[in-house]
Amino acid sequence: MSRVDAPVLPEPHAPEAPAAAPGRRALAWLGFVVVLASAVVGSNVFAVRDHLFGTVTPAAAPPAAGRAVGGAPASPDTPTSAVPAAATSLRSSPWWQDVTTLQGSGATSPAPFTIAANALQWRVQWTCSTGHLTVRVPKQAKAVVDGSCPQGAEGYSVQKGPQSLQVTAEGPWKLTIAQQVDVPLVEPPSAAMTAAGTKVAGTGSLYNIDKVGTGKVTLYRQADGGYSVRLEDFFVSPNVDLELRLSSLEAPHSSDEFAAAPNDLVTVMDVTAGSVNYALPAGLDPTKYKSIVVWCVPIKSAYAAATLGGPR
Repeated sequence: MSRVDAPVLPEPHAPEAPAAAPGRRALAWLGFVVVLASAVVGSNVFAVRDHLFGTVTPAAAPPAAGRAVGGAPASPDTPTSAVPAAATSLRSSPWWQDVTTLQGSGATSPAPFTIAANALQWRVQWTCSTGHLTVRVPKQAKAVVDGSCPQGAEGYSVQKGPQSLQVTAEGPWKLTIAQQVDVPLVEPPSAAMTAAGTKVAGTGSLYNIDKVGTGKVTLYRQADGGYSVRLEDFFVSPNVDLELRLSSLEAPHSSDEFAAAPNDLVTVMDVTAGSVNYALPAGLDPTKYKSIVVWCVPIKSAYAAATLGGPR
């Protein structure tokens, strides 16, 4: 029987390492470029981030000197003469500043007014006697006001600068114009605060609770027996529906702690930065309380507080 030799198989060889793919090198370079670009934008070198996305810090702007353009309406807490304040990058929660009130009858073009360049928008609160009221502003297709009398309502526009309205009506009408701004309000102490016989009843500095709060709080016992409070050089994290409330606690440090203790409303806050005055409601005795708190109603959050030390 003949012998059949087994076939000779070739020696196994280790697989050769594939050459580096050009795509991998391209991806590596791309990753390097992305990391470098992130570093440049993140560090804001040469203000690159500001040019691409806009600056996080608002441009400095002069604060408002009163709750009305050119001065404040007469009231018990009317400030004395205003002193121009330096421009600032601080921003307040948006608030409404009175611009003017216009009245007339029938179709007419009332006196023009000016909306500030930094205003967010402006509104018309209107009333009329009979028929229909239409108020138009140039360069805006939709009428600012288009409603039936005698009910009143509001109309809005975002046009800036000088405004000349065209009013169409069948009888008497009244338009109250206000602009919405977010600059701080810096008003001087009110006449009642500086009157002879007025005394400081307490002072304190705002401190943080749930949000940021800075500035000085001064409580006044006025010569006429009333009380008023001044927030000076202050800032509170902007939000709507903020209230200023008196608390029986000397130094509340949590929202739950504040809510569980006796407290009373001083005022609803519309401005959250600057220097502002508020008259306390008649009959409210602040000497029964030891601190003042910025309270956010919707979320039941104590933003900031100040202990009112000194004579009580």
